[in-house]
Amino acid sequence: MSIRRINSTGRRRILRDDAQILLRTQSDGHLSFDASLDLTDYELPSDASVYIEAYRQTTFMRFDYGTVALPHPPAGNDRRLTEFASKDGLLFRIKVTSVGERPGLLLAEGDGIPSREEQDEPDKRLPLLPPAPADLGQEIWKIDFAANGPLLLVNKQLDWKSVASTPMFRSLVFPSAIRQVLTQILLIDKESDFEDLQNWRARWLAFAVALGAGEPPGTASEEDEDEALEWIDGAAERFCATHSWLTHYIGELDRGGHGA
Repeated sequence: MSIRRINSTGRRRILRDDAQILLRTQSDGHLSFDASLDLTDYELPSDASVYIEAYRQTTFMRFDYGTVALPHPPAGNDRRLTEFASKDGLLFRIKVTSVGERPGLLLAEGDGIPSREEQDEPDKRLPLLPPAPADLGQEIWKIDFAANGPLLLVNKQLDWKSVASTPMFRSLVFPSAIRQVLTQILLIDKESDFEDLQNWRARWLAFAVALGAGEPPGTASEEDEDEALEWIDGAAERFCATHSWLTHYIGELDRGGHGA
């Protein structure tokens, strides 16, 4: 059985296994969603309010989903995600709030919940660096550190999906992106825990550990920071070796590929 974690404020953490989001594309092209929630093991008040929020960067929509005891999804058209042109980078959160003596008190929350489309096979993997379109002026790409993990923003003036998927783009961008993200985690946020996989920072560190970089160092002293920089370089190098990015890059040059 999954462990329902409770943080220092007494707020319960809703696990991704207990919140499934299914996306649908309607006839007018808009996305809508269905949600399947299992809140039975969280010991929440039966009359507590349940909300589902869809978000990407600063774009946000909120939906009233009834109560813990009586979930009441909005009508079909009221579940349309009209603020989102695509599912890329789209995440969901579940919030349960009190209606008792302290109305609005957050009792439980599940964040960074991915979705799938109706025709997709269920996939519980959460992409570490999902791409998303953005107005970047003359920049091609940048990393955006959203509250629930980094996004790889690609200039929306391009065919950004195609660009982000090319070996040429990935071989040039991903090593730098990995260094940026790991530097943010270790040296700015000063996080080194890689076991709490509900936390995006821990997922990134666990990813680097799985590459063979070893456990991340501490960041409390200047000496630790030097060790952290070496560890970050090692993780990026192992990532490049694992994916043979130089080989892919040379292959693209030989084919005359320049990334769409």
